[in-house]
Amino acid sequence: MILRLCATLIFLSIFIETSYPQNLMKDHKGRVQMGVQNAQCDDGRYNLEIDWLDDPRNYTCYHPRNKFLPIKSRPLLECDKIPDKYYPNHFCMNQQLQYSHPIPTHGDHRPLWPMFGEYQFVPTQRWLHNIEHGAVVMLYHPCTHPTLVEQLRKLVTGCIRKHVITPHYGLTKEKPMALVAWGCRLLISEVESSTVTDFIRKYALKGPEGDLPKEGQYTHALVKKADIPTGSDIKDSVLCPNFI
Repeated sequence: MILRLCATLIFLSIFIETSYPQNLMKDHKGRVQMGVQNAQCDDGRYNLEIDWLDDPRNYTCYHPRNKFLPIKSRPLLECDKIPDKYYPNHFCMNQQLQYSHPIPTHGDHRPLWPMFGEYQFVPTQRWLHNIEHGAVVMLYHPCTHPTLVEQLRKLVTGCIRKHVITPHYGLTKEKPMALVAWGCRLLISEVESSTVTDFIRKYALKGPEGDLPKEGQYTHALVKKADIPTGSDIKDSVLCPNFI
């Protein structure tokens, strides 16, 4: 009798810890609900290796003596035509996600999205939902010269709280930096403040949920949480408040 009771208690504790009501698992479109930590789907801690788990190849430059320097070339703006009724799907950590473009501007993703800020590395499968929330994602090839990275970082963090900054090997030596917003990407080889601020002012906060200030729950490899730019607020009501 005692053994049976103990077994029942163990079963109940496992059930309570790992199961969730079905109404928490689906949204009104029948997709896995975003922002709900669920050990059976995505809790932001386990099974991360399906996308990335601390592999240094994603953020390490393997020829550090030849960092990418500015190249005089025009910025390349690319915008995708996204159907009005398009809604990305949400996939648990038991399914692979791949994209047709190395820097997608929309697409299926994980249920937990990154807290806004800078990361040692954060996979595409995570930050794609941030741009649905109107965020701007700053990407840079790991071999980009640190001076360029710092120049771009200063502009992005001074323009918008809802940002994600991460290295990204999908970039090239000719265009080693990029900004991504809902539907559009800007590829650059040098940092011009007017180009960067114009992109942010025009394309930030335009995602399907661009007015939501809600933070994400994924924090793996977070280096620095985003701050509110001086002169703005948590809703990013003023974009690039300190730039002309």
